[in-house]
Amino acid sequence: MPQRSDQRSGDSVADDYADLLDDDVADSGSDAESVSSESATSQSADSSSFLQGLQSRAGSPFSPRLFLYAVLLLGGGMFAGNAFVPLPVLDSLAGLVGVFAGAFVLGLAVERSTVVESAAAGAVAAGLTVLLTNLTLSIAGGLGVPLAAFGAGTGLLAGALGAYFGGDLRNGLTADI
Repeated sequence: MPQRSDQRSGDSVADDYADLLDDDVADSGSDAESVSSESATSQSADSSSFLQGLQSRAGSPFSPRLFLYAVLLLGGGMFAGNAFVPLPVLDSLAGLVGVFAGAFVLGLAVERSTVVESAAAGAVAAGLTVLLTNLTLSIAGGLGVPLAAFGAGTGLLAGALGAYFGGDLRNGLTADI
C-alpha cells in the first residue's frame, strides 16, 4: 500500500527511485543485445506490476465472508418484514422491503461495493422464504420451481437495489465538497 508523503522515510523514497539511479544501462550502451534483453525484462516487469496493480485495485469480485453476513442480515430483514405485517398479500412485500433495508444498511456500512453479495443473498433469502411459506403449493401443486424463481428474482432485485443505494449514500456522505 502506498504511503502518504508525510509518512515516507528517506529509505522508502530512495527504494522507489533506485532503478532510475542504476548506471548499468548507461555503461552497456555499446552492447545492443544486452540493452534489448534488459528492455524486454523491464517491459515484462512493467506489465506484471501493472496487472498486479489492477488486481489489487479491483479486489475480489465476490467475498464469501461478506456473502455470509449479507445472508444473515437480509434473511433477518425478510423475517422481520414477514413477521410484523400480518396480511397475507402484504407480508411478501414487507419481506422484500426488509431485504431492501438490510442490503441498504450493508451497503452503507461496508466500504467496498456489496451489490453482488447482496443480490445473491437477497435471492437466497427471498427464494427460500417464498418456497417455505408456500410449501403445500410447491409440493402438491408442482409450483415449487416457478415460485422459488419468482421469489429469488424479486429478492435479487431488492438486494441489489438496496446495496446500490446504500453505497451511493455512503459515497455521498463521505465525499469532499
